[in-house]
Amino acid sequence: MTDFTYQLPGLKDKVAIVTGHKFGIGKAAAALLSQLGVKVAGFDLPEVDLNDLAAIDGHVARVKAEYGRIDILVNNAGITNMGDIVETPLSEVEDVLTVNLKAAFMMMKAAIPAMIEQGKGSIINNASDQALIGKRFSAIYGASKAGLAQLTKSACLDWGQHNIRVNCIAPGSTDTPMLRRVLKELHDRYPNIYPKDSESFYKSSIPLGRFADPSEIAWVIAFLASDAASFVNGTIIPVDGGFTAQ
Repeated sequence: MTDFTYQLPGLKDKVAIVTGHKFGIGKAAAALLSQLGVKVAGFDLPEVDLNDLAAIDGHVARVKAEYGRIDILVNNAGITNMGDIVETPLSEVEDVLTVNLKAAFMMMKAAIPAMIEQGKGSIINNASDQALIGKRFSAIYGASKAGLAQLTKSACLDWGQHNIRVNCIAPGSTDTPMLRRVLKELHDRYPNIYPKDSESFYKSSIPLGRFADPSEIAWVIAFLASDAASFVNGTIIPVDGGFTAQ
């Protein structure tokens, strides 16, 4: 990655928690924030299991104890499932809502007191373009991401008085291992709708004609975390190559 160290104001020596930091967007965001001078604590399997909601407070407390502060929270971790409402078992509904929405809620609940104490903080929730539009065979995933977007809006009203900004990104199709799995599963399960070359099929619906690179999403996260976005609060920012503009 090109060296842009300290280009964004207000990031050097800050402390960030990034969930789902080992792959895809989370990996790119953790790497970029580190390059920009942020001390990053990553939460990911197997060390941190976000399905264990009761343990989240302790994980966040350990970061606070180690670094003395928590300036940035990136709720990036997420899982997906394929299927319409009739096809989707309740167990999968619970799994998706737990990781995509409940865990983000608990991460915010644990981190906000530290941000209040220091008088400042930035929370960035990673939703999806499906927070804004529907897609076939993705009902519960889309619902979880729409819930995360609404959580963002409500939280910004509650905590703005403490100088805590809460924003949400809505990435479109991004070249990650998760997207590759989704494309294969869509073809395998619904071959009459999704061709074998699902990649070209998907890209044809994006005005820019390509998938995002994870680093392109990471830069928006870094901007929202920085003082360059000091008056940006309660937003849901599509980063989707124009997909939701249609």
